[in-house]
Amino acid sequence: MIYSKLLRKMQITLLFSCLLLIYSSSLKGDTTESCFRIQDINNWKAVDNSRLIVWSPSQSHPYLVTLLNRCPGLIFEHSLVFKSTLNRTCSNTKDLIYTEDMPCYIKDIQKIDQETLEKLILETDRP
Repeated sequence: MIYSKLLRKMQITLLFSCLLLIYSSSLKGDTTESCFRIQDINNWKAVDNSRLIVWSPSQSHPYLVTLLNRCPGLIFEHSLVFKSTLNRTCSNTKDLIYTEDMPCYIKDIQKIDQETLEKLILETDRP
């Protein structure tokens, strides 16, 4: 009986802590810059096997998508499938990119400026 009450209090405390963490992370600023809508993807280009540039909703809105691990063959893919929990793909979620061979988890998404975009494009053009 005492063990059951203690376990219940621990569960409530853990739940409350998780909710507080989620709430506090949402207060750290506008996170819309680290998200894009899947249906608005205009184009994409792999930088290497763990990073790609995604333009959404137009070529004037580039994002750098960093994957949790290497995604072998990403630079050779002709098509990708983005899977998200909502209609938006965001940083630090359980969202995925499927290649022909395997699913690749998204680690981070950053909106990038033109200078960063040009540097990344140069990286993709190296032999």
